[in-house]
Amino acid sequence: MQLGVAVSTVSRALAGNPAISASMREQVQAAAAEMGYRLPEQGRRPRKSANRIVGVVIGALHNRFMTLLLEHLHDALHDAGYQITLIIDTMHEASALQTLRPLIDGYLDGLIFATATLDSPLVAELRRRGVPLVLVVRSVDEPGIDTVEIDNVHAGEEAARHLHELGHRAIGLLMGPRNTSTSRDRAAGALRYLQAQGLAAADIPLAFGEYTNESGYSGTMAMLNAHPGLTAIIAGNDTMAIGALEAARRRGMAVPEHLSVIGFDDIPLAGSPLISLTTIRQPVESMARTAARRLLARMQARGTAPAVHDVLPIQLVQRGTTAAPSASARP
Repeated sequence: MQLGVAVSTVSRALAGNPAISASMREQVQAAAAEMGYRLPEQGRRPRKSANRIVGVVIGALHNRFMTLLLEHLHDALHDAGYQITLIIDTMHEASALQTLRPLIDGYLDGLIFATATLDSPLVAELRRRGVPLVLVVRSVDEPGIDTVEIDNVHAGEEAARHLHELGHRAIGLLMGPRNTSTSRDRAAGALRYLQAQGLAAADIPLAFGEYTNESGYSGTMAMLNAHPGLTAIIAGNDTMAIGALEAARRRGMAVPEHLSVIGFDDIPLAGSPLISLTTIRQPVESMARTAARRLLARMQARGTAPAVHDVLPIQLVQRGTTAAPSASARP
């Protein structure tokens, strides 16, 4: 420990001894988290029995796919006799663990993460601390964590295959955050398929942004300015795809005649007659119920059972935003 304090002070701070000032406890606990210290079970608040409360971590509520996931998680856990505590936070920083430590140690029986990033120190730290944990939608490269997701590489391939078979050869990839498994893997799958068809990687524009309507709009504008010959865009999710449609219409480009757009998720709005978005459907209810089932098993087994990686099927849903490029739109 590099704080210049006695070992006994560190020990009492980690145990939550009230004789140690709150400021010193926070410094010691933050330094311990950075060093990978795992709080022993006996150092946690003792419980006579489970509280039957599960934490669900979601980065934001603007994405309808995530709110649907939350609804199904609530139903599945409620059926099993559990209540949920919703934590709206990206949870990218190690300091978030210190903020939530009283809640995690004292009240939550387990956590479901729907917002994990590839570089998040928090997921690995929670695993080291022995907190029952399940990742859903996104995965990390850390082994030994229960994970529920689709095969995002395959999903990216299917989106690219659909556009290529329609006749598109000038296809842009507009993904979400670079540090998420969904963006990384969907882009990798699309690039792999298109390169296998003879397209050069340098000729396939790739940009990263946020999983928001605004990012889809601004990213599409920038991509079309830099690559005016594009005839199709693969968007990172449906929310971004709707932003891409707005950008196309703002530029006077007819969809799908001059620009085809495909998303991921199949949120309810995607199927509305006004949007009619072609998309890769994720089985949101199955993902939620599988994640709930895995967490219930993990809370019962604690660290004794091997981690399970559930990969659920996808479905291409073709609607009105994709078609063969018109003769005038072809490069």
